Amino acid sequence: MEASDADLLTVGHREYARRWEGNTTYYEEQGLYGSLAEHLACFGPIERVVDVGCGRGQGIAALRALSNGSYFFVGIDENPACLNAAAERLVAPMPLVRLKEKLLGPRQYQLEPISGGLPVSTPIALIHADILRPDPEFEDWIISRAPFDAVTMWFTGAHGARQFDALMNELDIMSDRVHRMAIDLAAIDLAGGVLPAGRHLQIVQRGYTNHLPTLMAETKEEMEALSSHGPFSLADLKAFPYREPTTGPRIGVGGPGTGGFALSAIFRRL
Repeated sequence: MEASDADLLTVGHREYARRWEGNTTYYEEQGLYGSLAEHLACFGPIERVVDVGCGRGQGIAALRALSNGSYFFVGIDENPACLNAAAERLVAPMPLVRLKEKLLGPRQYQLEPISGGLPVSTPIALIHADILRPDPEFEDWIISRAPFDAVTMWFTGAHGARQFDALMNELDIMSDRVHRMAIDLAAIDLAGGVLPAGRHLQIVQRGYTNHLPTLMAETKEEMEALSSHGPFSLADLKAFPYREPTTGPRIGVGGPGTGGFALSAIFRRL
């Protein structure tokens, strides 16, 4: 919040990536990413996967560990600092910056897609893109790589500068909850375009509660409502207990109750 207007987005990206490392390291130590990958693998092949909001690459790493060695993973993220960290972790080609920042005024910017910068052929492709933003070149590219076995979206979040993106006003996104709902709907739309019938979309979100059955019932209702916006049906919902880091750089996550759960929803393409 102390950054200049010119540095606002860069600082937001950098700080989110730095703090998110604290969360992802802690989750990985608990085996959470592996458990989520195994949940998806129960429903079919995971050799060709699109990971929306891939962050620092832990999700792709967990999926790759379960693959048969012949794979194609696409990681999408709006944050180039996270994408660069993912490239280092996965030993993948460094992604090119595809979204150009344009200042509109004090504490307001917009991002415009830059043509080019999409990979031709690589086992892991990390793409600088924002699924809430029209990007015809990326949309044509991802469709040309279909069909995929699965689309995943684990632990969506937003960096501090996101609130100053003009797109948030255009879409009337004024809270983290509404932002997550918009991302969920965009993921449903993307998955509907790249998955054949019988393949799966996995959305994972976090919840805190002292009474898991109530949280599961509420989440099931929410996920069934989400599936009605696309050609999907809710195939499974599973809760994985986990802990959030309490010290060091991190993205604070929490809520009412003492029990933390990663809620993994599996949707089947109709």
